[in-house]
Amino acid sequence: MILRFALAVLCCGALLAVAPAEAGLKLPYKAEGLSKEQAAAYLLERFAFGARPGEVERVAKMGPEKWLAQQLKGNLPDAELDKRLEAFPALKMTQEEMAATYVQNGRIRRMVARAGLIDPAKTPRKEMNEKINAYRKEHGLRPYGALSNQELKGQKLMRAVYSENQLVEVMTDFWFNHFNVTTRDGGARSRTLSYERDAIRPNVLGEFRTILGATAKHPAMLYYLDNAQSRMAPPEQREQAKPEPKKEMASGEMGMDGGMDGDMGGEMAKAPEKAPAKAQTPPQRRRKYGLNENYARELMELHTLGVDGGYTQQDVTEVARVLTGWAAAPYGNGRKNIAKQMANGNTNNILQGEFVFRKSWHDDKAKVVLGEKFPAGGGIEEGERVLDMLTSHPSTARFISTKLARRFVNDAPSDDLIDEMAETFTKTNGDIAAVMATLAQSRVFWAEAKKRSKMKSPFELAVSSLRALEADVKNPQPMMRWFDRMGEPLYGYLPPTGFPDYAESWANSGTLIARMNFGIHLAAGRINGVTLKRLPKDSSSLTTEEAVAMYSKLLLPAQDTSAIASEVKETVPADAERKEVQVISMLLGSPEFQYR
Repeated sequence: MILRFALAVLCCGALLAVAPAEAGLKLPYKAEGLSKEQAAAYLLERFAFGARPGEVERVAKMGPEKWLAQQLKGNLPDAELDKRLEAFPALKMTQEEMAATYVQNGRIRRMVARAGLIDPAKTPRKEMNEKINAYRKEHGLRPYGALSNQELKGQKLMRAVYSENQLVEVMTDFWFNHFNVTTRDGGARSRTLSYERDAIRPNVLGEFRTILGATAKHPAMLYYLDNAQSRMAPPEQREQAKPEPKKEMASGEMGMDGGMDGDMGGEMAKAPEKAPAKAQTPPQRRRKYGLNENYARELMELHTLGVDGGYTQQDVTEVARVLTGWAAAPYGNGRKNIAKQMANGNTNNILQGEFVFRKSWHDDKAKVVLGEKFPAGGGIEEGERVLDMLTSHPSTARFISTKLARRFVNDAPSDDLIDEMAETFTKTNGDIAAVMATLAQSRVFWAEAKKRSKMKSPFELAVSSLRALEADVKNPQPMMRWFDRMGEPLYGYLPPTGFPDYAESWANSGTLIARMNFGIHLAAGRINGVTLKRLPKDSSSLTTEEAVAMYSKLLLPAQDTSAIASEVKETVPADAERKEVQVISMLLGSPEFQYR
C-alpha cells in the first residue's frame, strides 16, 4: 500500500530430485494449484528477467518443462542480441588488445610527446588537445573510460533485455555478484569486461570448480583482492613482512595499472626504498615484498565455505601462502619473454592466458590447510589442490545452495530445500545446472508462486519493464543514471560481498521514490535512447478500463489484477490526458510488479 500511495501522489502531481535437464524435468506446479500459464509466468519472473509480450502464452504452449530444459542448456540462437552487441567492439578484443586500445589521457599525452608532436611544457592547451585527439583517431585509440562506462555496462543491459538465453543472463548476474569485483578499483577497472566475458559467463551453468578456478586466475580478481602482489618475501624481509589491508578506492581513483605504459601491465612495484648508504657505495634500491591474505580470506568466506564454514585464521594464512605466485600475466614483451622461456624449458613461470604462476614468488615451504598437509617443494598444483578441496567441502555445497535458494526462492529459504540442493551439489561434483534443476523441481519453489516474496533489484526492475513494454534500446547510457539513482550502480559495488540480496536492501524511502520516478519517466517516453513499442500512437479512444486491461496483461501476465485494477481506476480520472502514461506508471510501481 505504501508503494501504491506514493505512486498515486507522484502520478497525480506530475503526470508523469537430481535430474539433469536432458533427462526430463518434472515441475510440480499443478500440485500447488497453478495453471500452465501461471507456471510459465512464474518461471519467466524467476529464471528470466521477465516476460516479453506473448511470451507467457508461448512458454505455456511449449510446456514449462521444455522451456526450462532449454534454458538450463543455455545455447539457443541469439541473432537479435548478436546484432545489437556489434556496437561494443571490446567484446571481440583480448584483454591485451583492450589495454592497448582504451588508453588514459595521461598515457596518450606521453605517447604524443614521445612522437615529437607536442612539448607538454610549451605547447598551448588547445593545440595539445587537438593533436592528442588527432593522434587518438589516427591510431584507433579510444577513451579509457569508455571501456567500463559504455561498453561493459551497455552490453550487460543489452544482453539482459534481448537474449533468448535468459537463465544464462540471470546466472551471470548472480555469479558476478558472488565473485564480485568493481570498476571502482583501479586494478580491476580495465579488466572487468574480460572477467565477466571469459571467467563468469561461459561457466554459469557448468561445474562450480570451473567457475571458481576461472575467477581465481583472472587478473581482475587477482588485482582487486591483491593476490597479484602477494609473494614470498626475501629472507632478509620475512620477519618484517605483514599482510596489508585491502585498500578501498574511491570512484575514479587510479589503481595499480596506471597508464599501463610498461610491459608489466599493472604489475608495478611499491615505491622503492633506499638501503642504508655505505662508504663510496651508491644507494641500493630494494623492493619490499610480502604476503597478502585478502583473496585467501574472501575465497573461503565469500566464495566457498561461508563465514561459518569451519576454517580458522591459520587456514587463511596457509591458503595465502599456497597462492603466492598466482599473478596476472604482463602485457607486451614481458608476456613474450615468458612464453619464450617456457618454450626453452624454463619452468620458473607458467603462463596460462592472462594468468601467470611465478615460481620465484611462491612460498614452497610445508603448509597445512584445513587439516591436510602440503609437503615442502610444491608449486602451482598446491593452489589447484586447495580449490579442489574447497569445492568438495560440505560447507561449500550448503553455502552455494543457500545463496541460490535465496536468489530464486525467498530471502529466508527453508533448510529442507537447501539440504536437497546441497545433496545434488555434492553428488554431481558441483554441477550448477543440476542444482538449479533440483530447485525448480521442488514444491517449495512453486509454493512461492503466489506470494511474490522477492523484491526486484533495480536492474531486475528496469530490465523487466523494458522487456514487458518491448523497448527498443538504441542507447543504453541514459539507463545507467537510473541504476545509480535506484541504488545499484552497475559493476560499482566496492565491497567483495557483492550487492545484498534482501528486500530491505532495496526498500528504503530514497530508492522507492527513484523507482517510482523511473516508471513515470519510462512510461512518458522521457528516457533518451529508449523507445517503447507497446505505447499506442493515439490513446485518446482508450477508456481507463481498456488501458488497465491492456497493460495489466503486458506487465502482470497470468496474475489476478483485480485489486490493482480497482486502485488504478480510482486514481486515474476517466477524462485524464494520456491515460496510458498514468496507468503504466502505476502498474510499474505496484507491489505486483516490484516483487517477483
